[in-house]
Amino acid sequence: MKKLLSEAAIRAKRIFLAIASFFSTLWAKVLSTFRKSKNAEAKTTYSLNNKSSAGGAGKHVSAAGGKVLSFFKRLPALAVKYRLAVSCIMVVIIGAIVIGVALGGKSSKTFKGDQQALHSSDNPAAVTQSPQNTEPGSTDDPGAATEQPGETDPAETTTPQTTHNIYITPVPIVSMRPVDETKDVAKAGEHNDVIPDVQERLMILWYMDQDEPTDYFGNITKNALRTFQRRNELEVTGRLDPATYELLMSNDAKAYLCMIGDSGQDVVAVKQRLYELGYVDTEDGGFDEAMEAGVKEFQAANNLSVDGKVGRNTKEALYNPECVPKAFNIGDSGNNILLYQNRLQKLGYLTTEPDGIYGTDTQMAVRRFQEQNSLIADGYLGPITRDTLMSDDAVGNALSYSMHGSDVKNVQQRLYELNYLRAKNINSYYTSLTEKAVKLFQKNNGLTVDGKVGRHTMNVLFSDDAVRASSPVTDGGTGGGGGGGGGSNPTPKPSDPDPDPDPGEGASERIDRFIRIARSKLGCRYVRGGKGPNVFDCSGFVYWCINKAGISQGYMTSYMWRSCTRYQRNNNINNVKRGDVIVYYGHVAICSGKWTMIDASQSNGRIVERSFNSNYWHRNFICSFRIFR
Repeated sequence: MKKLLSEAAIRAKRIFLAIASFFSTLWAKVLSTFRKSKNAEAKTTYSLNNKSSAGGAGKHVSAAGGKVLSFFKRLPALAVKYRLAVSCIMVVIIGAIVIGVALGGKSSKTFKGDQQALHSSDNPAAVTQSPQNTEPGSTDDPGAATEQPGETDPAETTTPQTTHNIYITPVPIVSMRPVDETKDVAKAGEHNDVIPDVQERLMILWYMDQDEPTDYFGNITKNALRTFQRRNELEVTGRLDPATYELLMSNDAKAYLCMIGDSGQDVVAVKQRLYELGYVDTEDGGFDEAMEAGVKEFQAANNLSVDGKVGRNTKEALYNPECVPKAFNIGDSGNNILLYQNRLQKLGYLTTEPDGIYGTDTQMAVRRFQEQNSLIADGYLGPITRDTLMSDDAVGNALSYSMHGSDVKNVQQRLYELNYLRAKNINSYYTSLTEKAVKLFQKNNGLTVDGKVGRHTMNVLFSDDAVRASSPVTDGGTGGGGGGGGGSNPTPKPSDPDPDPDPGEGASERIDRFIRIARSKLGCRYVRGGKGPNVFDCSGFVYWCINKAGISQGYMTSYMWRSCTRYQRNNNINNVKRGDVIVYYGHVAICSGKWTMIDASQSNGRIVERSFNSNYWHRNFICSFRIFR
């Protein structure tokens, strides 16, 4: 019996080795035949090297197939004679197949997994492979979908900058194409199908802002390559030479950092923000030693990596309302705070008694003041906010069109009680109907008619002497002329507003004006950090247009727009309407019509009107906001 088992074991070992050798040979032949394509237009396929190797592979597979058939013909007899050994072999074979399938599945999912990782909350602005827009562009600007030859970029005269950083090694999501080492991969001023991949990679590494890539090698792409070359210690030429291309598409490519010695619009914006937060003494000049020290102090206070360089994490923290300032903040006290509280009270922002302590009431008053005066609404009393607050140009507090909150709802409730507004329009949003009701109330009560609820209007509105409308409001908007003073209607529970109500009277006119303002800037140059009137980046363009349309809106980056609570939010790209602000990963735009938008496009180098009904924009959509109601 022992002899039989020993002999069976020897035979089983030989059979196993033969099978292992066979599969090893077959696998090696298959792997040598297939390789990851460097020439594929798509990014997720494996292709044959060439027809001849494919034919050779066919011969190997055929020969191997014959061996397999021969083996399986003998398998029944062997199975009877060597049951135990065959059972073990089958277990090994099945296990090998399972492991092989698992490894293959993992390999085939690598690209998809990398894309999903880039869209995680830690890297929300990164882009995935983006098919080119196949939708027709706007009839008003048919050429807006490409970066046009002849466009100029301010980076020609100022150092091109970006204000983002990736602290992890980026994973390439595009295939590197074979290159001729003797000439450039693409030439500036030309269209080339490799440029969308190059632009996308530059966006991932934060040398370009997020946008739908084009195939045109323009000045913006050229200057982004210069910055990439300088950061990665290559010869700074702006050319897409083989060395630059190969490093750009590799895991060794370094992401961009804004650091000491840099200058440009984005450095100006960052330094201004550091000044407002109290970390530098002046907002003038480039990235000097004082700014580096301020950046380090800010990073330490906000639990960031302290290196004195401004990357993506630091930039986003700078504009986060929860960041820790060096300016006056919650819990601080002193005579200076008392001085600013008195000023806030005089302007109608602070409703509590000034006490010299920076509490939540003071913070909310400061935030409202910042909103009304087109400042970054973070609730911190920094130098810029203090200067504006104490100036003669400071705008007093008044509820006005597009605002949202419980104070707006209280005003609407009172307007309903006085017959100026219908109950169904009590929705906490200062809409066109609310504005019209306020204007009629002001007219009937002998007040200045401006449609805003300031301190004087508020006092009269909630007094016993408030003049009621002579007749209840109708579907057309507001009630009749003035009636008797005092008294009120019974207070019903206001009905829930429609989830997507039609614009109130006056909203359509405001939207038309908003779009006209945006279109008036078509063709203006893209400049990172630009806020108008003739150069813009995406968030600066939206900020400028909203304020020109009569809405007091503080500056917000695309990152800050994601958490905006002032306007009605929509999370479905199919429900975006004309006049909405559209928020994408790393980008904002203005909807100008059905599936068209106006935006400051870096890949185009200017303000354009184009379609957003493409895979790229669908994939990067976050939400939109209804500014006019």
